[in-house]
Amino acid sequence: MVDFDLRDIHFLDADEEWVARVANEWGEKAARHIHITDGFSIAAVHKELLVGLIAVQWRTLPQPLLETHDAYIDFLEVRKEYRRRGIARHLIELAEERSRKENVYQLRAWSSEDKTQAIPMWQALGFGLCPAKTWAQGQEVRGYFVAKVL
Repeated sequence: MVDFDLRDIHFLDADEEWVARVANEWGEKAARHIHITDGFSIAAVHKELLVGLIAVQWRTLPQPLLETHDAYIDFLEVRKEYRRRGIARHLIELAEERSRKENVYQLRAWSSEDKTQAIPMWQALGFGLCPAKTWAQGQEVRGYFVAKVL
């Protein structure tokens, strides 16, 4: 585990230049999840190292809720050696703050069941959890949706 204080982490709005950096440091899959024009992304940086990232996409809910907009956390990751120190929590709080300013109905996300260590964090932040299944590449993936009405 890296020795740092949360005050040592800089939280920066990601722009187009971040796409290449994320691709280089975390891979193309992570870079494809960065949202700029259709949402926003926030990077957590410690001593020039990308240690965390949240990407949020603006979405419109389907019928009969076409007038309802929400913010979907499409990507949330913290480097393993930086986890359980408040970075993900702070990224989510920043996303919630930004989403409130956009007057969206809710902030939501999906998490696979292998991420059980995140459940207490979501609950502490006031998110409701709903167990669910989804299918990715023909494979069933169990997990849960989380949502918080703003």
